This record gives sequence, C-alpha cells and structure tokens, in this order.
Amino acid sequence: MFNQDITPYQNLSILILVSFAFQSMLMPIMLTEIDGPTGWITILIAAVLLYFAIKSFNKTMKIHDKETIVGVCDKLFPRYISKAIGIYYILMFLTVNSLLMKDFAEQIKLMMLFRTPISTIILSILLTAAYATKKGIQTIAHITNIALLTALIPYLLIIIFSTYYADYTNIFPIYPADTEGILKSVPAAMLSFLGFSVLLFSNCKVSVKDKNYRLNKRFIIISSLLYIGCYLLILVKFGAKEAANLVWPFVSIMKFVNIPGFFFESTEMVGLCLQMTVIFTGICILSYFTNLAMQETFKTEENGFFIYIQIPILYLMAAALPGMYMMFPYIHMPVYIISGLNFLIPIFVAYAGSKK
Repeated sequence: MFNQDITPYQNLSILILVSFAFQSMLMPIMLTEIDGPTGWITILIAAVLLYFAIKSFNKTMKIHDKETIVGVCDKLFPRYISKAIGIYYILMFLTVNSLLMKDFAEQIKLMMLFRTPISTIILSILLTAAYATKKGIQTIAHITNIALLTALIPYLLIIIFSTYYADYTNIFPIYPADTEGILKSVPAAMLSFLGFSVLLFSNCKVSVKDKNYRLNKRFIIISSLLYIGCYLLILVKFGAKEAANLVWPFVSIMKFVNIPGFFFESTEMVGLCLQMTVIFTGICILSYFTNLAMQETFKTEENGFFIYIQIPILYLMAAALPGMYMMFPYIHMPVYIISGLNFLIPIFVAYAGSKK
C-alpha cells in the first residue's frame, strides 16, 4: 500500500496545501516582525531563494529519481551524515506536525468544543489522521484534491469577499520600507513554504518524473502568490497595527464579514469548518512523510507501522506545548534554526551530487 505512485498534479496539490496550512499558522510572526505593509517583499525574497534551491536540487533528483533525500545522502555521504540528516527530518516533521496539531486543537476548543479537554481533541485528531494516513499516499492525494476544491478555494473566496468594506489605504505607504523587519522575517517566510521540505520526499512517489520537476518550481510560484495575497488581505482588513495583535488572522477576519447575498448567518463557523479540512489534510500529509523518513532512515521494510509509533510521540509533544499565543515571543530562534537547515541541507546535497 505504501509503494503507490501519484501524479505530478497530485504532488503539486499536496505541496500547496501543506504549505498553506503552515502559512496560516505562522502568519502572526510575519505581521508582528514587519512594521508596515511591506511583508510581501519578505515573501518574495523567500520564494526566490527557494525557487533556485529547487532548481539546483532537481538536477540531483533526476539522477536519483527513485530516492528520497535520505536515500540520496546514503549514496553521497558517509553513513553517519546520512543518518543525521534522516533523523533531523524526522524530528523536524514531528515538531511542525505537533505545532500544527496544537494550533488546530486550540481553534476547535475556542470556537466549538468549549468544555472538552484539549488533550481529548488532540487524541481524536491523531487517531482519525492515523487511520487516513495508513491508507497510503494515493488516498491522501485524493483527500488533498477534494480539500482544495471544497475547502481551500471557498475558504480563500470568503476571505477575499470579507474585504468588501475594507480600507485599501492600509497597504500604503510602501516606502520607506522596514528593511530590518523584512530581513528578520525571511527565515519565517521560508519555513512557511513547508512543501519545499515535503517535496524532497514526495518526488520519489511521482509517476511522471520530468513533468514533476517542472511543477516543483511552479509550486513555489503558486504558493507565494497565495501567501502574498492573504497577507495583503489581512492588512487591508485590519491595518498593520491591529493585525500585529491577531493570534489567528484567518479566523479573526471572518468575525466581521459582510458579504452581500451570503446566506450563512455565521460566516466565521463556515470558514472554521473549511480551515479544519485544510489543516487536517496537512496533518495527514506530514504524518505520511514522517513515516517515510523513518522508513528510509532506519532501512525497514515496514508498510506504515511508524504511523502508529507517531501517535504517542505527537500526543505528548502537542499536549506539552503551550498555546501559540504564548509561544510567539520564544519561537523566533527555533524558526531561524529550522528554516536555515531546511534550506541549506538540500543545497549541500545538490552541491555534493553535482561534484560526484
């Protein structure tokens, strides 16, 4: 079941959706670090850096088209280096998945299940995601395509129409730009493109390789346009000073929706349900590729057993983490480290591959 292949367009959907789920969680970092409406420059810089990183890494992947980045490292480096890189990606996927799960559980508790313990919500998410992930990459790809059509696109449309009575002067002035804030927030913007790390493992699962390499670069373009658009829409609705105080910008923007002709009384609940679909699909994607990273690192022939091992680990990590609003003052240094490693490791592997 875990040896299934997916199409290049299914892979593109996976990369876009998992990036959007993480971008929505890290958006407050962008809003607080940049003084003014010039955050789109940060996103553009991050997208350009990742675009050229993918372009260079694609050359290595064309030679090792059946391998993940861990498998490529096994062929290029000594064993201890390849093991260290594999363990890093396992820990990184577990960490970002636990963060995403904690944030997701807090939104559900605040908006829907007020009296339910957050640990119960996390466990329910974990068990449901584990069941869906165990079905394999093709099932996850089908869920992702459905989520894009029925959740992400309507969700973005609601956000767009919610700016009907917004103040568009909030996106000015662009000059003088907050240069220091832009440079400080580039690592967070790069980490928000989590699909960049996922594609290092998903490439080997794609059936048509040549077309997939072209779509890999297109993923960065599409994802950056979505990210820039959402950033500007939040500024248009709230302004730079008020937006910096938002914990969940995409949920908050729906509290003041006034869409002409919209037949739902509570747009906020509709948007939350759509966001739940997107984030849940992102959790399934990360769980699958964590399993694949474990399988490649420890050289096992298992067929999804590591998904069940993740359940207690993710539960303990997500339950132990404080709320996202409490973590923002302390999350900057981990973001710099993880973002730097996520960017430098593929560059290092691509360089070593070109030499050999």
